Amino acid sequence: MLANNDLAKLYTKEKESDWVNYGILLLFSFNLRKEIPYVRENISAEIHFITDESSDTKEILMNGCNQNSDIFEDRLRKGDICCAACVREEIASYCWVASSEAYIGEIGKKIRLKNNEIYLYDAFTKSELRGNNLFPKILTAILCYGKQEGYQTVLTFVLSSNNPSVTAIKKSGFDRFQSVYFVDIYSKTFCRFSKAKDVELAIGERLVSTIREL
Repeated sequence: MLANNDLAKLYTKEKESDWVNYGILLLFSFNLRKEIPYVRENISAEIHFITDESSDTKEILMNGCNQNSDIFEDRLRKGDICCAACVREEIASYCWVASSEAYIGEIGKKIRLKNNEIYLYDAFTKSELRGNNLFPKILTAILCYGKQEGYQTVLTFVLSSNNPSVTAIKKSGFDRFQSVYFVDIYSKTFCRFSKAKDVELAIGERLVSTIREL
């Protein structure tokens, strides 16, 4: 664990250097006991929830996703769900949902989820369709799904530099409860956690070190 002074010294280095990278990960939550806000998209889109059993739509969505097909299949096999928004029968935006554990690529660790939690990760929207509220529409659909399935909390983490995602997440009613300041040196990551606004959600002791996924 880095002391604050050590972390500050590392932050003075060039962010784009070939040996060090750093950032701030913002941790958001949504309490499913509260009302889910309605966000209207600016373009007509159909929402699909893709599971490992979705043989009719899985292949189409795999072809449209900005991801390696093996990664797509592996995630579905372990029980994760892909929520996708389709425009004119083509995938336009998607977000993954985990319910047991999830890999946090920015800090190279996994988080173990509680039985009443789901975690959203790896969201993407086609560049030409951004600005149409497709990601907020997906978030709303996932919140409704989570409430229907009996979950109580939805978590999602995003880099502070990703302004569009931060805006969409806040628009969908999520609240920030903690921040993680991290420094990555030759793929070894050091983290410092801010004080969690809700101790029940604090993630520090829930993280598991792991070999970084490619």
